[in-house]
Amino acid sequence: MSDIALAPSAKSALPAPGLLFGLGLATGMEFYTSDSMNLILPDIAGTLGLSTDEASWILTVYSGALFLGVPVSIWMAGHFGYKRFLLASIVVFAAASIGCALAPDLPTMLFWRAIQGFAGGSLYVWWRASIYLLLPKPQRSPALMRASMVLYLSSMTGLLASGFITDNLNWRLIFLPNLFLAAGAIWLLSRFFPNNVQQPTHHAETDYLGIGLLATALISLQIIISRGAIDDWFGSPLIQFLAWIGSVAFFLFVLWQANPSNRAPLLHIDLLRDRNVMSSALIGVCTGIILSGSLYALPEYLRNVDPQPHSATRTGQVMCVYALTAFLIRPAVPGLVARFGQRKTIVLALAMLILSMLLLSRLLTTSTPDFYYAVPLVLYACCLAPLLPSVGSGTVARIEQNKLLDGVSLYMTFRQFGAAIGVALVTIFLERRETLHSSRLFDHIREASAITQDWLRATASIVSSRDGYSHLMSTKVASRLLAEAGARQAATLAYADAFLFMAAVGALALCIVPIIPPTPVTKK
Repeated sequence: MSDIALAPSAKSALPAPGLLFGLGLATGMEFYTSDSMNLILPDIAGTLGLSTDEASWILTVYSGALFLGVPVSIWMAGHFGYKRFLLASIVVFAAASIGCALAPDLPTMLFWRAIQGFAGGSLYVWWRASIYLLLPKPQRSPALMRASMVLYLSSMTGLLASGFITDNLNWRLIFLPNLFLAAGAIWLLSRFFPNNVQQPTHHAETDYLGIGLLATALISLQIIISRGAIDDWFGSPLIQFLAWIGSVAFFLFVLWQANPSNRAPLLHIDLLRDRNVMSSALIGVCTGIILSGSLYALPEYLRNVDPQPHSATRTGQVMCVYALTAFLIRPAVPGLVARFGQRKTIVLALAMLILSMLLLSRLLTTSTPDFYYAVPLVLYACCLAPLLPSVGSGTVARIEQNKLLDGVSLYMTFRQFGAAIGVALVTIFLERRETLHSSRLFDHIREASAITQDWLRATASIVSSRDGYSHLMSTKVASRLLAEAGARQAATLAYADAFLFMAAVGALALCIVPIIPPTPVTKK
């Protein structure tokens, strides 16, 4: 007999729609906010006077805090009760949203984003964990489908609404919808989330050492990522020191989690002995890198690099194609998995993800029309909709009922680890590749000096005849235009390389698929 008791409402023929909608609204805040922040990051940077690298900290600090919040949320829920903790996380996330809206500078914004990310970790893990915990196995797949459709709608709303609000009002107001989402989630979950859910006894104990070691490793990593480019990476004694501290803390954390004397480990690493759990965790890291990196890179390119003027509204309209497509095809996913099995579904999804990244890399030019991005974004959605539920469901396929929460926590921690480093890796990659392409491009321009001089003379003549500038001023304007065009071209090539990098990560994930045990398929 399992030591998790199902609430009476969970034993009924169908799960209460209010429960699923409440979970969807709660986690929808996190999805809405994540997509919105990716979209309006240039506007925040302009208001707070930040560089592109500094603005990316707003995303990496949030992702890092969310990464810490995923495993810790299982322990905190065991101490405070599942329902009470879930409702408190919703309140904290909404309150942190207000703090972000009022932040006058970067340190204040990062403080509130860290709190928001930690609370978001609870929402991120508990929408899935609640369904596995409260519902019998036959009801989980349709329940996950309904809740995830709410999440895709939240992403689409975030992309469309935040762009419109930013362009027509003020970016600070994009956090206001979180208050309405929080109010709806609290009202529904207060009514429909059962009060008498019993948790496994080991969740009520505390792994203080594990929490401390994981926090030390995470803080070290965040500082290295944030300060690395500024302090010349490992040429800095501080970066070297933090690298040693973080590596040792992470190594000790893994050893402690696997130690038999640890009666209540924060992460049950022993579950990785199961091939389903291990493959899901590894694929989760890869997909986390790609999903966070791509959803950061494409809006940044459209708004900061593309010579066509892309407002927040227009960029949101381009990006919402993936969320709308995922919403439309998500109901077909359970039948697809039942027909072809988990492994084939994951292979197909990863193939579409790789193709999507390759197409984005190929299509990224300084003159690409917006509608060209629709095809790779549709492919991206056709990967996203079946991949995440297939991998997530595979994680718990052979886990005992009393360890379901541990399996979900382990998988989502690995996946969020990939998401936490995804933006940082892409930012670093973009900086290095842009420097390389700039060097090569301007070397070529110097080598082709005759062509360059002819272009400068022709452009200066056009500027002089059109605007009435002197010969000297026209020459300076022509030189500036050449430098801007070269910098834009170098940045475009760097972003194209970033999508190639993510395609390579997808290929690595594809190599992990053979680890997954074969699953039976439904024959018609």
